Amino acid sequence: MFSDIDRKKANKVRTITSILQKTPVDALRKCAVTEFGFVNNIQRSAVWPILIDVDKQDEKRYHRNMDREHRDIDQVAKDVDRSMWRFTRGKSKLRNTKREELTRIINAILASHPQLHYFQGYHEIGSILLLVTNEPTSFRLLERLSLNHISDCMKPSFAEVSKILNLLFPLLLLMDKDVYRFLIDSNVQPMFAISWIITWFSHNFEELEPTARLFDYFLSTHPLAPLYFSAVVDDLLKLPCAYDTVHNYFTNLPEELPLDHLIKQTQSLLVKIPPKKLQDEAKIQLDKDSPMTNYPFSWMTKGKSQLQKPTIFKLSFFLVFGTICILSLSVFIQLMKQSNSAIAYGDLTNYLKSINQPIFKHASSLYSGLRSLVKHYIGY
Repeated sequence: MFSDIDRKKANKVRTITSILQKTPVDALRKCAVTEFGFVNNIQRSAVWPILIDVDKQDEKRYHRNMDREHRDIDQVAKDVDRSMWRFTRGKSKLRNTKREELTRIINAILASHPQLHYFQGYHEIGSILLLVTNEPTSFRLLERLSLNHISDCMKPSFAEVSKILNLLFPLLLLMDKDVYRFLIDSNVQPMFAISWIITWFSHNFEELEPTARLFDYFLSTHPLAPLYFSAVVDDLLKLPCAYDTVHNYFTNLPEELPLDHLIKQTQSLLVKIPPKKLQDEAKIQLDKDSPMTNYPFSWMTKGKSQLQKPTIFKLSFFLVFGTICILSLSVFIQLMKQSNSAIAYGDLTNYLKSINQPIFKHASSLYSGLRSLVKHYIGY
């Protein structure tokens, strides 16, 4: 027998499958916020690449760059060699295979984009992508994130990351003064949240599913969402107000966090206190080239511009016909000025007959051309 949760998950899978057959991105982002997210890794493998619009034609470039040297190659090898223990217990063969794949993925990205600087924790994000999808897809996903969502972490210094962390306490002050005062009294600094923000919490759970569930959401929304999620993890007031206790809580998050509930709270907080308002209130302005100030990214508006093309073509069509009508009216006025006699009206009739056929022939041709363009872009 299926449980109520099983039935709900099955319904969610049907919803996601239906959306994937349409123009899906906005609807998929809504699914990321609601219960169960994208439910399972089969669905995630289909949805995640669509959410961040990755190019499916990059396999040759991947193979060309995965063995190239780069400045961080030794550190990558050391970190990857320590990775994936939590998610591959008792599966040493799988672990070794995934480590080899992860090494190739990270090396290919860093060799392709020398402006990106490796940071410890980067491999954690790559691990989650790889365990959920496959090697080629993970390369494309991690590359997109590296150049966009987490690019602040991949600069020569963590200066911009420090500014992001310093937004946390002002956010708490705007959201919940009691939690803010509790943290101030415990002498904990915003630095406690650094691993949460730079690894998207991938270092904080012992099982893959809760981390993947968070990735459902983080891939679907503003790149500051991990900071906002940090602010809604609010069981703090149940703890003694002491540095050691609070710091230990942040280092070892409870495994059974109510993620669906916290994600909904995070999304509501993003709407209530948008990142621009937060920066203004905190008097901390992130860099102009930061992904935090450039969201939504340019590639995210591509679909919307394509949907607007039919409107553009319709406007062009009416502009052309409007021009023809104005020209015809001007001819009429000129003839009327010459004479009010029946001869003038006869001249007008003969003139309109002479231009009628070519004008409408041209208009029909123009209309057919516009309709062809519309059909080419939107399929009908």
